[in-house]
Amino acid sequence: MKKFLIILLCAVCTSLNAQDFSLVNHNLMPFSINPSLAGNARDIRLGLSYRQQWMKLGNHYHTVRASYDQSFKKVCSVGFAYSYDNMASGVYDINEFSLVYAHKIIVKEGISFRLGLQGTLYLNRLGWDKILYGDQYDENSRKPTLGTLENFDNDMHTFFDVSVGASYIIENKLTLGAALYHIAEPSNGFTDVKDNNLKRKVVFHANYLHDLQNKNGLWGRESLSGNYLFINGSYQRQDRFQMLNVGAGLAWDPLVFGVCDKNSLSGVNVIGLMAGGHYKGLQLFYVFDLFTSSKRNGSWAHELNLIYIIEKTEKYPCPVTYW
Repeated sequence: MKKFLIILLCAVCTSLNAQDFSLVNHNLMPFSINPSLAGNARDIRLGLSYRQQWMKLGNHYHTVRASYDQSFKKVCSVGFAYSYDNMASGVYDINEFSLVYAHKIIVKEGISFRLGLQGTLYLNRLGWDKILYGDQYDENSRKPTLGTLENFDNDMHTFFDVSVGASYIIENKLTLGAALYHIAEPSNGFTDVKDNNLKRKVVFHANYLHDLQNKNGLWGRESLSGNYLFINGSYQRQDRFQMLNVGAGLAWDPLVFGVCDKNSLSGVNVIGLMAGGHYKGLQLFYVFDLFTSSKRNGSWAHELNLIYIIEKTEKYPCPVTYW
């Protein structure tokens, strides 16, 4: 059976207050949530994701991420990703260029540790001229016809950031991992404010696969068939923001379906629905986020994920590792 990555791990996508954006495709291109998982598919993996949210607002939010990763000599892996986050129709743009190295430490056949290091260059832009400020409104006409006294030191900000991750893998069965982002908490602002930093983010995640065809047990090494169940979860915390995600789904070659609950632990809740499939090395997934919280501060969102796997020819090919 064709083996491919089709696991759903859901996370809220938001970028306010120097908070990282987050895509639903974390399990489709895993090193987007943990640097140690770069190259875990062994073959060459190319990915492209697009997300649009806050549809009820006229100034839509868009996020695009393109990535590449692969392994070398079965223990060394590299990855590269470019992410573009456009908030409020260009008022605030984030450009991220990330280079990742991951190393695999084999405990025994089918069981391993992975360690990862990620360096990211940020190029952020603020379209301050697209914003209307309170002092621009004329008291008589009540229209924004006046000049503003608001002042920004610059409209571009560039900085470098480092993140790390680790994971424990029972091949095609279980993955436990953790990652720490923005270790140095670099300055992230356009004005000289002491607390305007990109806060550290900690991530914990777990994923379990139950193959519906093979019966070798949790500790048995086996290749993954095209039909299996998956259950996963993650917890993310960045400053005061928290997110708990729990998801499950079914892969039935060549289709996959999944559902997840995304909870901010502060009353905001989203149900994510995912459907996708594959043909040879090409994979396509669609995700729809349904806002179910009683709070009236949310909106539905959708996301497209396109992945292409280029198989490498080896004398003794190994099954692709999914997490």
